[in-house]
Amino acid sequence: MRFLRVLFLMTIVLLAWVMTVDALNISAHERDELTRDLTRWQKKFGHDDHVRAAMALVRGTVTTDDLLWRLKAAKDKLPALQAANPYATFSHLTKFALLSDNEFAQFASSPSPVPPPVALPAAATLSRSAVGGIVVSVVDWTKQSVCVAPAKWIGKCRSDWAIMAAAAVSSAHCLATGEAIDLSVQQVLSCTYMGGSESCSGPGTPFDGMQWLVRQSSALCTGSAIPYTSGHSGVAPFCSDNAECAGSISLQVGVAVEARGEAALEKQLQKQPVVAHATTNNYAWRLYNTGVLSWCPRGRLDQAVLVVGYGTETSGSNDPPVGFFKVRNAWGPDWGENGDIRLARGPGSGDFGACEVAARLTYPTLVPLEAPVSGARSTKAPRKPTSPPPATDDTYQ
Repeated sequence: MRFLRVLFLMTIVLLAWVMTVDALNISAHERDELTRDLTRWQKKFGHDDHVRAAMALVRGTVTTDDLLWRLKAAKDKLPALQAANPYATFSHLTKFALLSDNEFAQFASSPSPVPPPVALPAAATLSRSAVGGIVVSVVDWTKQSVCVAPAKWIGKCRSDWAIMAAAAVSSAHCLATGEAIDLSVQQVLSCTYMGGSESCSGPGTPFDGMQWLVRQSSALCTGSAIPYTSGHSGVAPFCSDNAECAGSISLQVGVAVEARGEAALEKQLQKQPVVAHATTNNYAWRLYNTGVLSWCPRGRLDQAVLVVGYGTETSGSNDPPVGFFKVRNAWGPDWGENGDIRLARGPGSGDFGACEVAARLTYPTLVPLEAPVSGARSTKAPRKPTSPPPATDDTYQ
C-alpha cells in the first residue's frame, strides 16, 4: 500500500515537471509575449478571490511557469474555436482562461445533471408554423434596464438556478406593475430547499425557485434586506421566517410554466425574459469574448441562464446573417459582453439553438394588475405596466 502511495506521488511530481518543461521549452520571443499577456490577465482578474482560490493562487502553489503553460494552452485553442464560430471572437485573456478543466467545472458544471423537465404537453413544444412565425424581428429586454438586473456573479456557490429564478420573477413583477424590485437571491437559495451546504452544491431548479417565490408572495425580502453571501462562503444559511420583510413586497406574478423549443422561446421573449439552461462547461464559453456563438461541444445542460432577447447579426461580408438569442449568465459583468453571450438560433442551430439553450425553458406567468395573486393584496397604488421593448427591424448593434 505504501509503495502504491509513493508511486502515485512520484507520478504527480513527474507530470508537474513535464508541464513545467513544456512551458520552459518555448522561444524567448513567445515567452516574452506570454509574460506580457499574463501581466494583463493578472491586472484584470488576478484580484478575483474565487478565481484565485480555484487555481490555488491564494495558497501560492501555482508557479509562474505553470501560469504561462496554462495561458499557452488556452491560446492554442483559439484557432479551432474561431473556425467553428465565425461570428464570435475568443480570447486567452478571459476570466476563466487560465483554469484547468476541473477548476472551471466549479463555475460551469452542476455536481449532477440538471433534472429533466416535468412532463410537458405537446403544446409546450411549439414549431414556428404553430406560432405563425416571429412577429417582432428584434427583442432586447436589457434596453428596459428598469426591469432587468445587471449580470450577477455566482462566486463559490452553484446558485445559478436561484439567481435566474429571482431575476425572472423580479422582471415579471416589474413588467406587470412598473415597480422595479430586486428579490433576494439569498432568500431563494436558503429557503427553496431549506439551506445548508447542499443548497450550494445543487442542483436546484429555477422552476422550484419560482414556485417558492409565488407561494411566499407577500413575505419576500429584497437583495438589500438579505444580501447574497453564499458567493463568498460557499454555504447557504438556513431559512428563517424573515418576519421583518413581511408585507414589503406584494408579488404580482403567477405560477411557473415550462416549455421547450426555439419557437416557444421566441414567442415568450416578446412578453418577458425567460430562464433557460445551456451547455457551458467547455472552451467555447470559457474563452468567449464577443459575438454569436454558433457551435458548442456536445454535453449536458449544466447552467441556468436568463434569455433577455433575440435578433440577427450581420458580419458585413458575404456571409449570410445569423440569428441569435441574447443570454445573461451569472459569471459577472466582466465576462463576455458585459455578462451576456449571444447564441445562434434558426437554420443550422437544431431544434434548440446553440448549446441547447431552448431545450428547457421556465418562466413565471404574467398577471394583470387587476388580478389578485395567491391571495396577496397590494397596499400600493397600481402603476402603469411596463410595455415590451419597441419592435424594430434593425439588426443587433
